[in-house]
Amino acid sequence: MRSLLGLTLAAAIAGMGVAADSHAITCYVVMDRTDNVLYRDVYPPVDMSDAGRADRDALRRRGEFLFFMEAEQCPRLEYFTGVAGNVALRLDQTVAPPSDAAPTPAKPAPAREAAPRAPRKPAPKTN
Repeated sequence: MRSLLGLTLAAAIAGMGVAADSHAITCYVVMDRTDNVLYRDVYPPVDMSDAGRADRDALRRRGEFLFFMEAEQCPRLEYFTGVAGNVALRLDQTVAPPSDAAPTPAKPAPAREAAPRAPRKPAPKTN
């Protein structure tokens, strides 16, 4: 009986240690009708109370699907469109550095005169 109590106590302690290592957070994800992820974060994209019902209805009308889950990781992903982002962004603006951030070209180093070289000794002849 005593060994059964010890075994139960050991199992309970081990179970508490395993439970303490898992950290679950709530992850909110919004997907469009073609299963592209539009939003993923630990903060909800809309008000989840009754006051946010209109926002959630607008999500559904756009064909977007909001779901949330418990996960160990929730890497942030958010796409901005409309007034929040710049829809007129051109490729040359994203690839090239901004013109005001371009460094001034470096001046070439001044030419140095070569030091006079000592004459080379002829190699010894072998017979």
